[in-house]
Amino acid sequence: MSITLEFWYYSDAARSGGPVVATSESEIDGVLADLLQQRVQPHPTQIVAPELPTFGRLKLPDRMFKMDLDPESTIGALHFYGPDPDSETGESWSWASVSNEEITSWPPVLYIDKQNPTLFPPKSAITLETIKKALYEFHQTGTRPTCIQWQDTGGII
Repeated sequence: MSITLEFWYYSDAARSGGPVVATSESEIDGVLADLLQQRVQPHPTQIVAPELPTFGRLKLPDRMFKMDLDPESTIGALHFYGPDPDSETGESWSWASVSNEEITSWPPVLYIDKQNPTLFPPKSAITLETIKKALYEFHQTGTRPTCIQWQDTGGII
């Protein structure tokens, strides 16, 4: 199975208000490269998969990522909202990435939400390569990636 990813962010290509679509790992790489060229985003990038289930009257995605990525250091963090793989009732929850590698310098300030200043929890910073691995896995499975560790964020969407 292969899932289409829609990246919602501010760029010349996405100025029309629509997403930038990635259907392959090379396209995911291209979107991430474009994000780094666009510099700092006014809001974290949102990543959804249109083929996956939605909920509510507004048909919101039942799972999504928020990603903040510092273009200078190429250090970022992922926030995932979606079905809890450990829940027997299929409840949804939210998690942030956990650093599992040595970040050699102080990590940049990274936000889950910049409008309501909500920082990523401590030890959320991961490298661009780790972000790619997680997005590649989600592209293949449509579920919360298992290639990285996650920490609870208390239901933040």
